[in-house]
Amino acid sequence: MRIAFVTDSYHPTIDGVVTIVDIIRDSLVKLGHEVFIVAPDPGEKDRIEGVYYFPAIRYRAYEGYFLPIFPSNKIEILEKINPDVIHVYGIALMALKGYIAAYTLKKPYVITMTTMVTDTLEYYLPIKLPVDIVEKFAWIYIRQILNHSSAVITHTQPIMDELKAHGITPRDERIIPAGIDIGTFRPLEDPDAKRRVLGIEGKKVLMHVGRISYEKHIDDIVRALARFGEDTVMVIVGDGPARPEVEGVVDELGLRDRVTFTGFVDRNDLPELYNCADVCISCSRFETQGLSIMEAMACRKPVVCPNARAFSVIITDGKDGFLFDADGGVDELTEAIERALNCDDSVRQNSMETARSYSEENCARMLLDLYADVIEAKKAKLAAKGKP
Repeated sequence: MRIAFVTDSYHPTIDGVVTIVDIIRDSLVKLGHEVFIVAPDPGEKDRIEGVYYFPAIRYRAYEGYFLPIFPSNKIEILEKINPDVIHVYGIALMALKGYIAAYTLKKPYVITMTTMVTDTLEYYLPIKLPVDIVEKFAWIYIRQILNHSSAVITHTQPIMDELKAHGITPRDERIIPAGIDIGTFRPLEDPDAKRRVLGIEGKKVLMHVGRISYEKHIDDIVRALARFGEDTVMVIVGDGPARPEVEGVVDELGLRDRVTFTGFVDRNDLPELYNCADVCISCSRFETQGLSIMEAMACRKPVVCPNARAFSVIITDGKDGFLFDADGGVDELTEAIERALNCDDSVRQNSMETARSYSEENCARMLLDLYADVIEAKKAKLAAKGKP
């Protein structure tokens, strides 16, 4: 099968969407299929051989992202690829371009709702406008794109339910998680290797992995850290626009010697980092799956997450992780961290077993089943209209 991935973000951007696209592409290739990436052009020095690009500019409101605002030869590019199916990751301008090309070329068009972008409007609008008005128009656009697709994919049921509550009526809907590379993300023989590098041996380690963005509320984890003794430290893996604010909270609370910022790291370093943690934490309420939390679970780590959206169905509180009331503030978060630090070994084992059910091969096969269905449906629709 020939599959075109049209994605809103790709290298050199570092985010969960890029990671998911790479994981699923590699999984499908291993199963004998051809996958072609189409992405916004980051500029000549950052282009990757074999990737197709649409002209784009840097998005000044969110460093590291690129917007394909210019006219592009989208139809020519996708006609050259001649995919059996076009699969879009994201909902921004690349989704629109992918839809136009799919409609023109009479190809099935599948879209994965990777991010609830309406949650981020207040932080990243290029110009300041009333958020409620922008959100209203955003949902009009999202409905048009999703309701005209061959199928809509979400990683978890709560996200699909939320889309439907906003008037999304998919022709076909599937819950297909982003797969976890359980061969890479696993318990290691020397879990303290990174502790020695970071100089945090003998400490209790809280960890957050991901972009340091406003909607992830990493400052709440820092505030919770302040309630623990000197033997508890925090490692923040990643970077992003909210880092200055998070560092400001660290300094305000006098925690500079207990918080380590690693910046962005090579993905190959993540297994060692997860393994050195005692607890991995997310305070984000907008996750559609929470890939970094799933990777931590695959490494047999207890996790702490808000009881919201994806986490509410992935994690069973007290069994394979710990949930807290997202509206309960730092008090609720602190209590959940305490429970995780003192959990018994069964929670760690259950955490790993839960993550393993999301193996990348299982998820890739679910995608292939969907592709086969939408390809047949498209053929039947064209045949009914008397078109080849």
